Amino acid sequence: MSRRGIALGAVAVLLSGLAACGIPGESDVRIDGRGPVADTAPADHPAAQPPGRTTSGSDPEAFAKNFLTAAAGEPGEAYERVNEYIEDSKQFKPKADDKGDINVVRVDVDGGGIEVTQNKDGTSLVTVEVQQIGVLRANGSIGEPVQQKTEYSFVVGAAPTDPGTGGGLWVLQPPEVLLMTDDALRDYYQEHTIYFWNANGTSLVPDLRYLPRTVPVQRHATEVLEWLTGGPSEWLKSAVALPEGTSPVGNVPAPEEGGRLEINLAVKAGALETKLELEKLFTQIVWSLRNNQLLDNELELKIQNQSRMIEVAADYRRDHPLYQLTGAAARYGVFAGRIYPLTNPGEPRPVPIPAAENHDIVTAGVSRNGDDVAVALVVRDGESFRLRTGTGPGVATSLLTSEEKYDDLSRPVWLKEAGIGGPVGLVVAQGKLYTFTAGNPRLTRVSFSGTDLGATAVAASMDGNRIAFVSGGRLYVAGVRPVDGGLNVEPARQVATSLHSLSAVDWFGENLLLVAGVDSEDAKAINRINVDGAVESGQIRYVSAAPVEALAADPTSLEAPPLPPTYEANEVAFVSDTIITRSQIAPGAGEPPPNVNSATASFYLY
Repeated sequence: MSRRGIALGAVAVLLSGLAACGIPGESDVRIDGRGPVADTAPADHPAAQPPGRTTSGSDPEAFAKNFLTAAAGEPGEAYERVNEYIEDSKQFKPKADDKGDINVVRVDVDGGGIEVTQNKDGTSLVTVEVQQIGVLRANGSIGEPVQQKTEYSFVVGAAPTDPGTGGGLWVLQPPEVLLMTDDALRDYYQEHTIYFWNANGTSLVPDLRYLPRTVPVQRHATEVLEWLTGGPSEWLKSAVALPEGTSPVGNVPAPEEGGRLEINLAVKAGALETKLELEKLFTQIVWSLRNNQLLDNELELKIQNQSRMIEVAADYRRDHPLYQLTGAAARYGVFAGRIYPLTNPGEPRPVPIPAAENHDIVTAGVSRNGDDVAVALVVRDGESFRLRTGTGPGVATSLLTSEEKYDDLSRPVWLKEAGIGGPVGLVVAQGKLYTFTAGNPRLTRVSFSGTDLGATAVAASMDGNRIAFVSGGRLYVAGVRPVDGGLNVEPARQVATSLHSLSAVDWFGENLLLVAGVDSEDAKAINRINVDGAVESGQIRYVSAAPVEALAADPTSLEAPPLPPTYEANEVAFVSDTIITRSQIAPGAGEPPPNVNSATASFYLY
């Protein structure tokens, strides 16, 4: 890892919402070991749909804020809802092939993002500064932005046929596209994760969608089935859709309380003929419906009206876990070049390398798969660094060292989805992204589909089929597939964030990232952000002369609150707002030299 000789400034950390990032709506599941962080959603939603046109009275700024929420709601009706705000002669007249895609934008509505200028004729010019997030599709996914504008303007005032104030305000000259703020997405939609099998058919890939809160509970299962049969989101090309020709047969009927939920699908002849194919489809559906309020007992899967599988949903999920996770995550710290298990938070576990190998360590990435652990160590060699890798049952007993030396190595990470040659790891070296394996520490350059990108930080998702990385101070995500000791990387998607000059990233849940950068007030900050960039909130804000060099989080917790992230700045490691000191080393794990009080790196094993 690059260690910059910058004097560490005073660090004053202000936590923002750490306690609020606990268990959201999809958490009442039983699975083997630790499960994913469930879908998050705000706790207080006073209304399922946006306010009407006249709610704001004659206040043009309040009217403008409400107008930017009007598109929220069920697909296919966005133009109708927005046109209710617009004077008749200027209303949108969509073309027959218009799908009603909504441009989601980030607006600082309380900090000057909306400016109102009074015109001489009594109307008001509203100017909105935006960051383009993406396009909300009818299937509930957020696609990449199609608009590039950073500012929109529209005119509001009384209708020409009603020049008084009794009829409220109208949009007299609207923007040219449907706009909706990220706040409206947060308030009027609920997050929902569905799943698709990866290309190898070995693990499920989470796919984040947004369901309007106006959709009745009785229709939720029908919506999920339509999403599943429609295929994965645009950026998840490495995931596989349901068999071609699969479609729902009618709507999913709402069962009696405690009754059986019935799913009926039509498929092409020859599809889903084997027991394995049927079980894989059932697994995909039962997990995609994990927060469905009507699925509190049995799920029945029918194919062309013929019953094929019936299982108690909770029992089936327990016996068919999403991720092979055993036990709680464990946290470690590096003191004076040695790894020590840490307490508070997390249960301490033995160091997964032999004591004789525990020296000259700068940082590390460790991963557990059943009883086996994979270890990647960045070790110091004079003024340079080498990579050491290995695997073994509980302890990586045989470590191999790279022949090459590097001026700079990031904290390595492991993909949970192993390749043909075993566990595959990722690391950044000298501004480029590389792979390695547990049995071979030699670095292989990652080739990107499309534009070739460098990298300064990388993180791997819990499912092992997606990565997030920082390139040129920007955040990207991509689908991946381990092959022959290497990695196929799908075209990367840039993720919009309110931070700039990004320096570190890690996964904080199935569809949740932590990213470190600089905010609009030039303060260093760590934010939580959805994998599509649509929902963002502050996690940690602090004052320091040094940027965050590494982030490490536990994305597996179903507890409230989840284990807090750790971060490193100028060779000092922090957990939340506290420097990690020797007092946090687990009892009996030994002690660093007396003059060493704080950790220089920290990471999780899960």
